[in-house]
Amino acid sequence: MTAPQPTRTSPTAGLLNAMARLYIRRAAPFIAIQEQQLDEARNELHRLRTAASFRESRAAGYIDDDLEKTDD
Repeated sequence: MTAPQPTRTSPTAGLLNAMARLYIRRAAPFIAIQEQQLDEARNELHRLRTAASFRESRAAGYIDDDLEKTDD
């Protein structure tokens, strides 16, 4: 059995709720910008890692660059 919900919150709780809602509303655009910046950084890191892996594979001889060349 759950306790009954209070019908009215205290003034302090109301102020805290209002301030939290205001903070969330104001922070939402900044959070979106930061998420976009994180995504861009993650994508750049992935590109760099992929390029480094490709260079290492080519240097080790796992990638044959002469497939397109034909000697006629």
